[in-house]
Formats: sequence, structure tokens, C-alpha cells
Amino acid sequence: MVALVSWLNPWSFIPAVITAIAMLLVRHRFARCSRDLKRLENTSRSPVYSYLSSTIHGLKVIRSYRAEKTCLLEFFSYLDDNTRASYLFVTINRWAGIRFDRIALSFIAIVTILAMIVRINGRQFSAADIALTLSYSLNLIIICQWTIRLIYSLFNFFF
Repeated sequence: MVALVSWLNPWSFIPAVITAIAMLLVRHRFARCSRDLKRLENTSRSPVYSYLSSTIHGLKVIRSYRAEKTCLLEFFSYLDDNTRASYLFVTINRWAGIRFDRIALSFIAIVTILAMIVRINGRQFSAADIALTLSYSLNLIIICQWTIRLIYSLFNFFF
């Protein structure tokens, strides 16, 4: 796929290199925040399960002292902390997704402009060649996004 795009339009490698660098920079910023937020979410999840388990085991004592409301408020406090961390984790993932999509859009736009410039300058570059270049460029950028996310996921899994 890369060889075909480079054969059809060798100028498309200039935005490809810039796009790869931009995606790696976004990944670098995303990785630190995401790792810390995932750690915070996991840390705040433990008190929720622990408190729920101890509440179920001590349900007779809680009811005998009529402390349901106190226990409920404390549980909701733990749950709110976990929900905040979980929401921030989902938000940072969407932030990265939007940035990756914006970079991909600019890559496709630059490749399109370069293909039109090459065609206007008189090189025999048919509309089918432009369509094929754009199609493969779009597939290339999707694979690049998926690879960056996969590398990040595997890196966090092992380290």
C-alpha cells in the first residue's frame, strides 16, 4: 500500500512524515495523562468494592443502629470519586481521538492538494490515480492511528 502511494504520488510522503511526528507527539501527551488517570481510577475503585463488600457483610449491624443513611452517603462519596476519575479517563481518550482525527483530516487535505497540484502541472496523473492515492492514504492513516493506540495499550499492559 505504501509502495503504491509512493509510486503514484511521491510528494505524499512529506505530509506522511509530518503526520507521523504529530501523532507521536499527541500520543506522548496522551500517554502520560491516560496512565495517571487509569491509575487514579483503579485506586478509587478499590474503596467502592471494599465498602460495598463490608456493608453487605455488616448489613444486620447497620440496620440495627439505623445507620443506613450514613453508610449510603459514605458509599456515594466513594462512588463519586471513582466516577470522576472514570469520566476523566473517557474524556482524555476522546481528546486524543479528536486530535488524531484532526491530524488525519489535515493529512488527507494536504495529500489531496498535492495530488491536484501534480495533475495541474502537467504530469499524467488521472482521476483514478488521485482516487486510488486518496483511498490508500485514508487506509494508511487509519492503520497508523490503530497502530499508535495498540502500541500505547501494549506498552501500558507490560510496563
